Amino acid sequence: MGEVALLPRLTSPINKKYEYLMTSRYICIREATEEQRGILVKVLGKTTREDIMMQGGEPFCKDDKFEGLYSNIYYSFRFPTVKEVEEVLNILNKDEKLLEIFEKANMHINPNSTFWVRDTASRFFFLKEPQYYDARVDQLVVTSDNRFHYRLTIGYFYNSLISW
Repeated sequence: MGEVALLPRLTSPINKKYEYLMTSRYICIREATEEQRGILVKVLGKTTREDIMMQGGEPFCKDDKFEGLYSNIYYSFRFPTVKEVEEVLNILNKDEKLLEIFEKANMHINPNSTFWVRDTASRFFFLKEPQYYDARVDQLVVTSDNRFHYRLTIGYFYNSLISW
């Protein structure tokens, strides 16, 4: 717990042009046990609604790009669910040392802030809108402005298996 994990590049396709990505430095905030998976967190900084598009019914940011001969592939770190963000924030709020580790790793995070989540709101019948979780008031909010909110991505591990 508290160690920086360097993950190999893992991808998961959404469609021909878009994929989820897991790579680079994550911080372990919970060790794996027989009863539960370990948790790895990467703070991606803050972003606005303007940087988010919808792919496969989920929020997507163009974090990386592969330029192919005939087409490009765009990669995004997957957004966490509200439940996952709440679990991470509960762990961070209980251990001040973890917050210091995030600071030293240049991944600033304020647990009493707002966080983009995978959960979406439906507008009309088929349009989906991204939402953010406001930790101060424990509420899920549909964004109507272009304010900045934290972006996290979360990985889970058990033995040598890593997953989203």
